Amino acid sequence: MAKQIICQCGFVGRGETAADAAAVIEGHMQSDHPELVGEVSKDDLLAMAEEA
Repeated sequence: MAKQIICQCGFVGRGETAADAAAVIEGHMQSDHPELVGEVSKDDLLAMAEEA
């Protein structure tokens, strides 16, 4: 089942797996929230993943 992670700004990163959704959110953070890069770990993102 697809997974999603919702950013604090409301952006929704979706993927087939939690890791895929985390990769989408990492890209989003780099472009829209550079201050969070390095502050939010991959493990934190994976823990935030939920069913889409």
